[in-house]
Amino acid sequence: MKLIRIVKRFVHNSDKTVAMLADLAKLSERAVVGIENQSSLLNDKLMEVIDKLMEIIDRQDAEISALRKLLELSGGDFSTIQTPPLAAKKPTNRLTEKPPSAPSMSLESALASFPLMIDAKTYNTAHPDYDAALARNFAGKIFNANAGSNNPVYTQLKKLAKNNEIPSAAWNSILRDALDEAKTVPHAGQIFERRAYIEEYLRQIAAKNNAIYSPGWVNLDDAVFLYWLVRQLKPKTIVQTGVCNGLSSAFMVLGLAKNGAEGRLRAVDLPPVFNSKDPAWTVRGKVYGVVIPEGKSSGWIVPDAYQDRFEVWSGDAKTLLPNLIDDLDSVDLFYHDSDHTYDHMMFEFDQAKRKLRPGGIIVGDDVAWNASLWDFADRYGVPGYNFRGTMGLAFF
Repeated sequence: MKLIRIVKRFVHNSDKTVAMLADLAKLSERAVVGIENQSSLLNDKLMEVIDKLMEIIDRQDAEISALRKLLELSGGDFSTIQTPPLAAKKPTNRLTEKPPSAPSMSLESALASFPLMIDAKTYNTAHPDYDAALARNFAGKIFNANAGSNNPVYTQLKKLAKNNEIPSAAWNSILRDALDEAKTVPHAGQIFERRAYIEEYLRQIAAKNNAIYSPGWVNLDDAVFLYWLVRQLKPKTIVQTGVCNGLSSAFMVLGLAKNGAEGRLRAVDLPPVFNSKDPAWTVRGKVYGVVIPEGKSSGWIVPDAYQDRFEVWSGDAKTLLPNLIDDLDSVDLFYHDSDHTYDHMMFEFDQAKRKLRPGGIIVGDDVAWNASLWDFADRYGVPGYNFRGTMGLAFF
């Protein structure tokens, strides 16, 4: 979910726009920026936000003057506003004991002050009134369980289900075994080395610039689940939107490599590459969103030996995804991890469905934001599955 879209909806749709803008101005010493598991630069659309804010500022007096001053002092960079950390609400990563990064927790705190509804049919998961039922986000649930499906992955999932629900604990041993297997795939060690490199890199630039940076990747449980999924489905063509450093991509490519010589992953991404020479990247006290190390590119974590099976188109999915789908004969697995608004997710699912083969799977990340994937599955009368409240699958 892009903060830029949240702010725009916040400006346009709130019935209390003026009061909320005043509140936002009061957050000037607290702050926010960026969203986990996203791979687009805030600066690309920053001026759109400023334009909308200035339109409102020109129509307001006392309450808005504080925000005008804030924007002037920050050079028009909306991302310098910071907030204190809040306990993360995402599911625990059972394969590691590391807590969520500081940027994610700061973001949770910032979003808590925004409206509950942040886009059409899209809900703010950090809002105190957030109800999982609004997004049909029921962890472990199998939707449309009575719908017939010969999908091999769905067949495996049904074996784990009790009353059309898979207990979270049922995945513990499966993910553990899958991770152990993934580590045996040739060149897998490069992924963990590069993952450690990024963590150290971000610590160093954070210390140097007194700012907070995020790697923007899925948690290890989700990455291993994607590996397991690829091993079960044995897809020839995977399409992904949203890559960033590429932990999810790397594990899917490992799955392809384990399956055999065939299989490719093609993706669309807007890489947020750190630039030490750009002052916008080194603002003291700033909470940044996702960051790729300087000199690297989207999905660089993918082992060098498998780069010929991994292709990234750089740009906005709204423009590039239709072209990428047109370029393919068929799609076996589609994985969404870009703009998490209802309308955009539906757009991506529709695009993927055009070439999705029978037996294919559509996967959506961060399904807590909205019910798009479940509505999409309902439209076609196919089963769906909610993996631990973080990822969703629709089986065709």
